[in-house]
Amino acid sequence: MSFAEISAVIGAALPESAARYSQWWETDPQHTQATWLDADYRALPNRDAQRVTFVKAVSG
Repeated sequence: MSFAEISAVIGAALPESAARYSQWWETDPQHTQATWLDADYRALPNRDAQRVTFVKAVSG
């Protein structure tokens, strides 16, 4: 998804830190914005392209 598509889905602009820092997208549950973790996804951002791929986590 593009950052613009994500903004459209959530109804708000992503914070500047989402475009600046890969850490914003990491799977650390301390990041309260990481709601994709609740659905067992991880985020793979490409900040240069302003896109992120969500990948379903593999259960062991």
